[in-house]
Amino acid sequence: MSTPFIDIHTHHPVNSEEIISVPSLFLQDVASKNDITRPFSTAIHPWHAASFSPGQVRSMLESVIKQPGLIAIGETGLDKVCSADFQQQKLLFELHLDFAENHHKPLIIHAVKSWNELILYLKHAKVPFIFHGYTGGVELTKQLIDLGCYFSVGMSVLKITPRFRDAFQIIPLSSLFFETDNSSGNIKEIYLEVSKIADIPLDRLKIQIKENFENLFTNIDLE
Repeated sequence: MSTPFIDIHTHHPVNSEEIISVPSLFLQDVASKNDITRPFSTAIHPWHAASFSPGQVRSMLESVIKQPGLIAIGETGLDKVCSADFQQQKLLFELHLDFAENHHKPLIIHAVKSWNELILYLKHAKVPFIFHGYTGGVELTKQLIDLGCYFSVGMSVLKITPRFRDAFQIIPLSSLFFETDNSSGNIKEIYLEVSKIADIPLDRLKIQIKENFENLFTNIDLE
């Protein structure tokens, strides 16, 4: 079997012999189910923070941990641009982080103009953070690399800005993932473009991302 393309974060999953997608599901949609065996992540999105109390979220998380396909908590995080109360977002994010640490699950992070707050959490976190849709600059990227986080890069790499190109080139390949998020684009396009930018053969890049996946999600075998 050839090495698959891995889409670490998507709202439009496509699974085939070539592509392994990890859908990001809203916690409120999956908490009552118990039959999802394919890898997935789930959480209360920061945009929805106002709709749920901490008690409701805690109960849903306790329910979803029984599902065999759950590999990560997310997307969760902090967003200073959306309308949801920021203190409520922080409260629910702390709940997600505590749950992830108790159950040894990585977090897939949604971050919008909230880097200072998230870095404070990251400094003390006991589980990995994967920043999805990452497009940060060099100084932020250096800081996050030093803190041991992972970077998930999306369709923006197809029209990469000079600012992000400089930052992207310092990200270790061992800390990298790719995603389509809410786009209808093909994950293969991202791999092909990164292969050019990083000057690495496509087959080698696919092997590296597969190794990253299996190192982070140690109970998942992609063979």
